[in-house]
Amino acid sequence: MNKITCERCGGDMRMQVQCIISAPAELAHQFSKSNIRRKDVYLLGVMWETADFICNTPGCGYIINNYGNYVSNLQKEVERLKNKYEPEIT
Repeated sequence: MNKITCERCGGDMRMQVQCIISAPAELAHQFSKSNIRRKDVYLLGVMWETADFICNTPGCGYIINNYGNYVSNLQKEVERLKNKYEPEIT
């Protein structure tokens, strides 16, 4: 796997991404490190369109939004194409 490095300073990067977790309902609003490690809590998937890569170098903090939000981008493109090719209804 290729290592992702900061485009600005060449430092190491950390990734933050939103994930989908299945957990018992009684854990609502009670996520702690120990609760997330329970055997009845498990990861279903991640939403890669939310991924951010953040430089770990003190004083840099450069952020790469590598994936972007492809859902929003697709919605904008659909609207653009509708406006271009569908006649207005008056």
